Amino acid sequence: MKIVITSANSATGSMLIPVLRAAGHYTIGLVRKPMELPVDEVIADWMHAPKAARALGEADVVVHLSGELNAKNAGAYEEANKTTATIVAKYTKAKRIIYLSYPHASSGEKNHYLRTKGQAEEVLHRTGIPLVVFRCPVIIDAPDKASKIDVLFKVPKRRVPVLGWDWPVPVIGSGRQTMRPVYRGTVVEAIAAAVVGGRAGVYELSGVDEVTVDEFIRLANPSGVRLLHIPGWLARVLSRVLPELSFTFVDMMLHHTASVYDPETYREFGVEPVSVVGMWRGGNR
Repeated sequence: MKIVITSANSATGSMLIPVLRAAGHYTIGLVRKPMELPVDEVIADWMHAPKAARALGEADVVVHLSGELNAKNAGAYEEANKTTATIVAKYTKAKRIIYLSYPHASSGEKNHYLRTKGQAEEVLHRTGIPLVVFRCPVIIDAPDKASKIDVLFKVPKRRVPVLGWDWPVPVIGSGRQTMRPVYRGTVVEAIAAAVVGGRAGVYELSGVDEVTVDEFIRLANPSGVRLLHIPGWLARVLSRVLPELSFTFVDMMLHHTASVYDPETYREFGVEPVSVVGMWRGGNR
């Protein structure tokens, strides 16, 4: 089949593309900036390029991966989450759309990320095209693969002069927030399975292990790691002055890390759940 992948350069897209190509599918990667990718065709500036609109119109399946979790203003969430979905909905005549969303996404949420993710789900649903939505929480890579978790949960690779000890891992909130991280390879397997089968619908795709944020940080780091808990009020203040931290992301880490493990999702798409805790315990960096 001809499969169009938005944000094909994302971590999930980069892992998904070889799987789709190995299955014999023709892949078209939609990206913002020109780049080389292991797809059959790359289309840059995809939100404005007529070539991208034609590709969406000719696709058998669209895998929509575009989104933004940590932006500094509401407009950025609107563009990355809702507007990208609106463009897909406008042009595609695909047999199926697969969308990567987040637990509790809803157009009624106050949180910018969850609201625009929910709006994107609604936009895609209104096309009438069979839609598979995977609501994934924190997506974790294998222990030997660098990813965004190095920023969120790993000790910064710096040492304090003179004192000689590593910087602590900053933790937004108490660290007692629960999370069910899901392995990125599992997400890729589910998407690849949804390309060719499974019923349309909204699916919770969370990991089998429930851990607190503190527990996962200790798992992902050498023994003796130091944690620096940042109270919610202070994290909100810092989000207004630190360019790499947004108010919306702080709210996500404080109030929206929890999700539900649903075995039915795994059964529907013939995917085996992977224990992230077991994987990281056995292959800690």
